[in-house]
Amino acid sequence: MTEDAGSVALADALRSSFVIVRILLVAMVLYFLFSGFFIVPSNERALLLRFGEPVRRGGQLELGPGLHWAFPYPIDECVRLKFAQLQTVRSSVGWFAQSLAEEEAGHVPDAGNTLNPAVDGYAITGDGNIIHARAIVRYRITEPLKFTLNHNDAPSLMTNIVDNALIYAAAQYKVDNALRHDLVGFKETVLKRVNELATFHDLGVVIEPSDVVTIPPRQLKLDFDAVSSAELDRSKVVSEAQGYANRVINEARGQAAARVNAGETDRNRLVQAVSSEAQQFSSLLPEYQKNPDFFRRRLQTEALRRVMTNAQDKFYLPLASRDELRIQLNREPGKPAPAPAAQP
Repeated sequence: MTEDAGSVALADALRSSFVIVRILLVAMVLYFLFSGFFIVPSNERALLLRFGEPVRRGGQLELGPGLHWAFPYPIDECVRLKFAQLQTVRSSVGWFAQSLAEEEAGHVPDAGNTLNPAVDGYAITGDGNIIHARAIVRYRITEPLKFTLNHNDAPSLMTNIVDNALIYAAAQYKVDNALRHDLVGFKETVLKRVNELATFHDLGVVIEPSDVVTIPPRQLKLDFDAVSSAELDRSKVVSEAQGYANRVINEARGQAAARVNAGETDRNRLVQAVSSEAQQFSSLLPEYQKNPDFFRRRLQTEALRRVMTNAQDKFYLPLASRDELRIQLNREPGKPAPAPAAQP
């Protein structure tokens, strides 16, 4: 009876163990199946690798947004691909030593007496001067397969491209142009170089608006500020002189134009007067030719009228008169004015 009871207990224990094992196996199978589900967001794409090799589904390597299933690792591996999401590359190859926290806080560490090449980055301009240059380049991944499969570490490659573009642009510019006179051109040169290298390496990205900053070495900031101040003073003096010259030239041109206009007016008036008189003489010429004596007497009369305009007494003697003519030369005295009446 004792052996029978032990056998029964052992059989019951084994039966219970098999049930537990079955439950665990079912749970593991369910977990295995359900753990293969994953969701791809709308701003991402996914690449499914089976034992390290890309798997095509529906003829496509990329898995679009939505719910997908794959065998759990290590059979399948899901690689997330950033798609159309803004990425940022910070280049510090030409910048002095500064942590990200210091940069965000706007804190500039002490420059010291000299630049330390082992710690501080810098760039050399085309005329052999040293500047600090920094770029924050933003880009979007438009072809995630190229970005992920064609390169082992595409983000690091982008960083190297931006570093190369900064050094390349600095070598194309003189120090004054890179720091003050042509900041926009320097930035465009950097971004153009980034675009060229990204296209050359077939990264499948698009460069978005980015920032490029250049400053002189911190140890020479006062000297560069003095040069900038002198250039501003020079520009101010030149501008004032140019303004004075323009004002004098405009006044002289105005006076010259006024005199020319006055001369033109007098000339036109004289020409019109002479033309009018010529036209009048031309119109009277036929009449004069008909009766010259009449015109001579008429002209003589007009001349006498002009001469004796202010004369008080006028006497006209006919030319053909032979009789004696007596003229009283003394004027009759005028009558005195009556005295004013006395006031009562």
